[in-house]
Amino acid sequence: MIIRCAYDHDVVIHFNNKKGMAKKVKLADGTFTTLTYPSSKNYFLRNGDTIIKKSDSFKTIEEAYVKECENLKDSDGHGRINIVKHKIVDHKVVER
Repeated sequence: MIIRCAYDHDVVIHFNNKKGMAKKVKLADGTFTTLTYPSSKNYFLRNGDTIIKKSDSFKTIEEAYVKECENLKDSDGHGRINIVKHKIVDHKVVER
């Protein structure tokens, strides 16, 4: 996992370093699901137990992540990560 939604929704960017591996992940509601890493692409975006986007470009995945977070009512809408304005704490992007 690289980044997760700051409001504990199951919107997560994963680095695909274990292609084809199956792994149990805990969802925000406390239930577990089996996540099977894609056999291709370097990054993927997961919402709940569904992989919604795969790409070799972090920028592409990050833009899809931002769009997915914008659909949530409590998202702060910080947009793409800016290393001057943001930092990552517990895999969550927060303002500096």
